[in-house]
Amino acid sequence: MVDKFRAVVKKINKEKGAMNLFAILKMDEFTDKWTIILSAPWIKDDTFSYVRDVLIRNFTPEEMNNIARLGIFAKNEHIVGELLKYKEGAIISEEEKINGNLVHEAYILVSNSEI
Repeated sequence: MVDKFRAVVKKINKEKGAMNLFAILKMDEFTDKWTIILSAPWIKDDTFSYVRDVLIRNFTPEEMNNIARLGIFAKNEHIVGELLKYKEGAIISEEEKINGNLVHEAYILVSNSEI
């Protein structure tokens, strides 16, 4: 699924522009489901719907069942700042506390604090 998430990142980047952060994490009680965290300067009220629609178009219904949460955050949110400490391409493969959450596995697909 990580490669499919990478394709989603490319599509969003092409359609909407650069993002500060796009991370997928298995965290807290969702040890086998993904949480998506996105931050971008272009986020608006309809961003959640837009990203949800992109996901639906790119994932099968079975794959969608493996996504537990979608969080759209401003760059100044604490969890975004914590995740921006990781470089783009970073993989977290051992349990780690981030922003008070227990992260079991994570992929930082976009990390850009400069925009």
